[in-house]
Amino acid sequence: MAVGDRGHLFKSKNLENSVFNEYIWQLYLDAGGKKIVHCFEQNLTRRLDRRIYKHFVDTVKSLRRAYCPDDILIENMGEQLEELPDFLSGWFWVPKIKKRTTETTLTELYNEIADEVGENDREVFDAFSSLIELFSTILAVNYPKLFVPYYFRYNFNILENIAEEFDIDLPPVPVKKDYRGRFFYYGKVCEALQGFREYQGMSFAELCAFLYDFAPKCVGGLESYIIKDLPEPKSAFFIGGSKDDVFLSYKKDYIAPWQCNPDTRAGDMIVMYLTSPESKVDSFWRSVSVGFNDPFFFYYRCTYISRPVRVKPVPLKELRNDEILGKMPIVRKNMQGINGVEFKPSEYNHLLDLTGAKLPKLEFAATESGCDLVNERDVEDALIKPLIRRLGYEERDYVQQLYIEIGNHNHALIPDFVIKPVTTRGHQTAFCIIEAKYSIHGHREMDEVQNQARSYARQLKVQYSVIASKDRIWVYRPDDDYTKTVFSASWDELNTADVFSQLLKLIGAR
Repeated sequence: MAVGDRGHLFKSKNLENSVFNEYIWQLYLDAGGKKIVHCFEQNLTRRLDRRIYKHFVDTVKSLRRAYCPDDILIENMGEQLEELPDFLSGWFWVPKIKKRTTETTLTELYNEIADEVGENDREVFDAFSSLIELFSTILAVNYPKLFVPYYFRYNFNILENIAEEFDIDLPPVPVKKDYRGRFFYYGKVCEALQGFREYQGMSFAELCAFLYDFAPKCVGGLESYIIKDLPEPKSAFFIGGSKDDVFLSYKKDYIAPWQCNPDTRAGDMIVMYLTSPESKVDSFWRSVSVGFNDPFFFYYRCTYISRPVRVKPVPLKELRNDEILGKMPIVRKNMQGINGVEFKPSEYNHLLDLTGAKLPKLEFAATESGCDLVNERDVEDALIKPLIRRLGYEERDYVQQLYIEIGNHNHALIPDFVIKPVTTRGHQTAFCIIEAKYSIHGHREMDEVQNQARSYARQLKVQYSVIASKDRIWVYRPDDDYTKTVFSASWDELNTADVFSQLLKLIGAR
């Protein structure tokens, strides 16, 4: 059975509450998965047979196409893996450690790389991350009880989906500038995956087949994050590049990974600014995935972009001299640090007009003002529900009057709106709550409403607490116990695209 013929086994994600299902796993093995297991078993060994190794490289490349849309990434992985036999036959790394762990082994590798590129953490991580498929495979071949080959470069989002689906506890991702932490994070990921392997009684080769064939299909592969039917754009972002960038192509259906903003949503507009051979706005793209952080991608923040449209170039000089765009901080900084810089809707729409391109603008439907509302229910029906829709949520994404049981079942909290509620093992959490009031008069009444909303927000551990009256809305965060307003606007102000985009960035659908 060919690699791509087993997709019918993965149509359902109902795997006993998203925990590893031995029955489905056995079906996979019997339907051709054993061949994949054997392929890893036969090739990831120090006794590697060069005569059959090319088949292994081709197999891994084929498997990756199920969850990676970019052939350049896949071919680069193949090129790295083709070097493995030479590295193993002339092993450049003499073992020096008697009691070997992931940390001691990676420390040894870190020092070896530092001897070549310098002791700067950033440079060491750059060298490691650019060759992570080769380095990780070398480690896995030599120490299969400690390490796992890593074939998710630019696709940490898929590994996160797999971990969530199969209850694998990945450690927290280090921050972007912690290059040394990101280097050693690979070892922590391996420890989590090896722990899963031991718990499930898998062999090393079975774990590899699970990670790169079985599990990506279970979580949906490309379809789990590459969006074909794009929604209307809600934001616009700058990205930067050069004419010689390996991922730059103007083919209509081409999909490329790019450094961008982690708040990017599928459908958002992406403005490509080229720094060479001439500094200019060159083309407009669409984001076809949500943005995500990838600790093994050197630039950390990633999204996938597609549907490029070349436009009339707008040189840097013209940007500087423009009365609207010239005021943008990024333009004043000569476009330094451009990747992921967000436009205000008015700025993006103005740039679009300058190019003359027939592409979507950032426009948002208006919300009625509260002048004709007579009670709290009117505020809920005429203002809050339409606002929730404008923010990108559907009815299934929120609950009105969620019952939150407190203590010994004799007390309950009932917030007006709970967005993205989650109940697990008797605990309730949510992304956001919205508490509705007809009107709020004076500081004392506002304090009372804040205290009420705060009690809901604490109980549900929300990221945002919102109070909405007929006159305006207020947004709070948990950093200061939902005390200080991080955003406030009248309903009329929310009909201004620049103002609404600020709210969208905070509590809009991810």
